[in-house]
Amino acid sequence: MSAHRSGSLLTKGPLLKATLVFGWPLVAGMAFHSLFNLVDLYIVGQLPDSDVAIAAATIPSLVNSIPMILYNGVVNAAIALVARRTGVGNRRRGNYEAGQGLLLSVLLGVLLGVPPYLVARPICASFDATGAVLEGATTYLEVMSLGTVTMFLLLQVTGTLRAAGNSILPMILLVGANVLNVVLAVWWVFGGLGVPAMGVVGAAWATVVSRGVACLPAMFALHRGFAGMRVRRFAFRWATMAQILRIGIPGCGQLMVRIVQYLYLLKLAAVASAKEQVTAAQAAFGIGLRLDMFAVFSGLGWAAAASTVVGQNLGAGKRERAVRASWIAVGLDGATMLVFAAGYVLFAEPLIRFFGHDVGAGQMDAVVSVGRTYLGLSSAAYVYMAVGLVLSQAMAGAGSTRPSMVIELVGYGLVGFPLAWWVAEHAQALGGLRALWLAAVATHLAVAVAYVVWFRRGTWATTGGLR
Repeated sequence: MSAHRSGSLLTKGPLLKATLVFGWPLVAGMAFHSLFNLVDLYIVGQLPDSDVAIAAATIPSLVNSIPMILYNGVVNAAIALVARRTGVGNRRRGNYEAGQGLLLSVLLGVLLGVPPYLVARPICASFDATGAVLEGATTYLEVMSLGTVTMFLLLQVTGTLRAAGNSILPMILLVGANVLNVVLAVWWVFGGLGVPAMGVVGAAWATVVSRGVACLPAMFALHRGFAGMRVRRFAFRWATMAQILRIGIPGCGQLMVRIVQYLYLLKLAAVASAKEQVTAAQAAFGIGLRLDMFAVFSGLGWAAAASTVVGQNLGAGKRERAVRASWIAVGLDGATMLVFAAGYVLFAEPLIRFFGHDVGAGQMDAVVSVGRTYLGLSSAAYVYMAVGLVLSQAMAGAGSTRPSMVIELVGYGLVGFPLAWWVAEHAQALGGLRALWLAAVATHLAVAVAYVVWFRRGTWATTGGLR
């Protein structure tokens, strides 16, 4: 798809067609991107001491997800800038800002990656890791932390291509990175062809290397000229970086609030469950969370499409078209989430058994029972989550990120947490874990309603942080 044709499609063509054609590769790419940790976890689970291996991989994966979440807000800000320049036809300014985004990804990759590397052992020990688990987790986190730059660069280059109106190459890069990750992980974890078995740390090296390799063709394409982009100016300009950070930091806060919500639900699941069900409840929640993340990250493709379409159309002075495109993306993401919800409800037991292969045989039946209840209730909130995520990204495409941070901080932090805590404390009278997860569904609904109300006000389209 040429740059001219993609830009014309997003700003002039039929909106439903534009969103579908542009969005489906992003959905596929995001789905594959979310498979990185799942694939690593499954592969290391095939090692002889699977419980030790899985624990050693899980701790650093959780820690390393924090800089990724933080940087997503920065990527969204850079995408908004480039999309706006593309929509207004100022490719030269867009190229310059794309270059600043790439420099910022390297700078932040070092700033957020080196500190965890230096204190990897204390971090892992703080999660009560000891013995072989501590050794494996420490080495794994050291590798992943030094590889933060490749993770940030992959997010940035694929985001830049998307902002310019090309969604096919980002999909190819993310799918290719995952295929390479599987091949390298199996090879390096178990050894072969002259390479000694690395165990758990082999999966970390596979992830870092596959992300780095996927960046190379994208950076080459952007440097030579692709999708209307020709990124060649890399001198630091602090004013531009400051603008990206000013728009992006509230988005970082928004995403962190969502992660904290899952963490306190994990903690409260132990409070709400009967004493004999604590382990089963936490295991079921962990499995359910993996499935939740796969569904939500896949749906983020539509949110990413909304961000670009809104940015380009506002740049072209087509505010009403940007608003209509946002609602179309909400509908498409909602439909996608309904498919996931139906699949999870219909195939709950085999999915739980597959992802819970590390659960002891004596506990599996209890985990399946609790997990089926969780998936049945959790999936009911997927459509509400789709509404919030798409509308927040649509507003981010206009450079308006502070309202999303406030909505989620109030919804999940000041309302959702007290509600979940109260339900957990009175869980036995209210129905146990079912009541806790119903409280989470209610919180997602309240946040979605808040987004709809704010979005319909329309001020986000005129008071964003883009100039």
